[in-house]
Amino acid sequence: MDQKVVVVLVTFNRLDKLRIALDHYEKQTYPVEKIVVVDNSSTDGTVEFLKEWLKSEGKMRKDALFLSENTGGAGGFGSGMDYALELARSKDISADWVLVSDDDAFPEPDAIEQLVNYYNSRPAIEKRAIVSLSSSVINHGKIHEAHRSRVEKMFLRVRFYGVPKEEYNKDGFEIDLFSYVGTMIKVNALEKAGTTNKDLFIYGDDNEHSFRLKKVGTLIVVPKSRFIHDTPGVETRSIGWHNYYNRRNQLYILKKYFPKRYLFFRVLKRYLLDESALSKYNKQERILFSTARKDALAERLGKHPIYKPGFHF
Repeated sequence: MDQKVVVVLVTFNRLDKLRIALDHYEKQTYPVEKIVVVDNSSTDGTVEFLKEWLKSEGKMRKDALFLSENTGGAGGFGSGMDYALELARSKDISADWVLVSDDDAFPEPDAIEQLVNYYNSRPAIEKRAIVSLSSSVINHGKIHEAHRSRVEKMFLRVRFYGVPKEEYNKDGFEIDLFSYVGTMIKVNALEKAGTTNKDLFIYGDDNEHSFRLKKVGTLIVVPKSRFIHDTPGVETRSIGWHNYYNRRNQLYILKKYFPKRYLFFRVLKRYLLDESALSKYNKQERILFSTARKDALAERLGKHPIYKPGFHF
């Protein structure tokens, strides 16, 4: 059965990588109905490039959203998915799936074909249950396990862990959490579960979305589908804006989707390690972590007026 796929690609100030990513989508062995590039208010010439790209010839129908401010990954993906759903509802395009990814992730030529082939090979009862299909994410030549995760619940804590590499020898396997790198989501599942929570701004938005989608069906990884993620290795960064959003959104997800005891013990542990007088951090860094905790518990989301991208001590 023919599956109609729309791609939503989010970009911000990485024009060189965006060019490479778009070339990889043009070379897909499975035809894409349309590609929508969401520009998160880039300042490096991306806007000018995209305006010319829209006029160029290619195998895919092209579209672009130009956001007036940097809304973070959550805002970019949410806006792109909302737009794709609008196109599908208006019958401007035929769409069964929305494939989401970043500008620094390059699909191998048969990446989308492998996802579609897996889906088409499944019995009808499995097809009805599947709401997302995710690729393998390859970083520096190796599977990056953290992009496809499961949840382990213990009595006092919960753990998110990457699926072991051995499982990538299977044709497909189920997960609890995906990242947006090379993940294809059913349009009717997005209608039921909603799109990205834009208020999360950045970090954890894909995990939060996974929890909602998991309520309406199964999340599957297809190892033969591969996206090459062109990111640097582990880097040491000073405490800054990324710590605020990471901590706030982690605690928000625990509060929203898990029993209270998990949140209580996580908050207690992080308070002792990161906020108290026993912490290794200085006063201003402790205030950042404290603010993240308080905002999560009060469900104050969005872009923080102080801890904006680029902020660090």
